Amino acid sequence: MSTFIAIANSPQFMPTAKKFHYQFNLRDFSKIIQNMMQTNPAHYRGNDLGLARLWVHECMRIFYDRLIFDEDRELFMNFLKNGMKEFSDFKEEVLLENPLIYTSFISAAEGHEKSYLSIRDLTQLKNVLEQKLAEYNENVSSMNLVLFD
Repeated sequence: MSTFIAIANSPQFMPTAKKFHYQFNLRDFSKIIQNMMQTNPAHYRGNDLGLARLWVHECMRIFYDRLIFDEDRELFMNFLKNGMKEFSDFKEEVLLENPLIYTSFISAAEGHEKSYLSIRDLTQLKNVLEQKLAEYNENVSSMNLVLFD
């Protein structure tokens, strides 16, 4: 919550002609909570690190991905690192360790119940995405996408 308050109150993140999409409000904060609620609690019992990394992932997707200037990204990372101090059990390097990706479609593609989990194997992620793209191209229409990090 402190990260959201810092961003919402910072003059650096106010909308301008160049930054017209910098409109942060409680809906953004609710998206973080909503996405965290998609998790299966059984996967995170005793895994405080996974839950803290999920929070960082959601903050990065909701706020950081909108930022277009390097100085804004740097300021956001400072806000985020200050927010990470609430997770005093973990070091910043551990919480920000790459890959920092959470998704629900990998577990479903493996035949398990759809669950919002961390992706550790980028090769597996790439294979599932290519498989889904091939299915789409076969069933709907040809869509030539280039997948990148």
